[in-house]
Amino acid sequence: MDNTLLVVIRSAPYQGVRLRESLDALLVGAAFGKPVVPLFMGQGVLALLPGQAPGAPGQKAALPIIEMLEMYDIDTLYLPAADAAARGLDGRDLIANTRLLDADAVKTLLHEAGQVLTF
Repeated sequence: MDNTLLVVIRSAPYQGVRLRESLDALLVGAAFGKPVVPLFMGQGVLALLPGQAPGAPGQKAALPIIEMLEMYDIDTLYLPAADAAARGLDGRDLIANTRLLDADAVKTLLHEAGQVLTF
């Protein structure tokens, strides 16, 4: 185990505040100098689709925040290839800086992280 904070994001855009909270956790961890890794799983994979607009009135789009994660040294956005395939997506359908992982690589991420937060 290392000092990495792994944030597992399972919430789809526009499905409440959980996606936004998970992005806040990433930003706070990075602001305190902690190595942070985002892992988008399940419906959270949909947050990586380009061209998202704001949701309901008062609900801002999460994509601009996701795209600025690189400024916080969060360079790669991980997701299980199986979760993308289950939604008919591949790497070409997603925003830049995404990396599809096989099941063993996902297990390794989960096993090696010092802390895991799930949203």
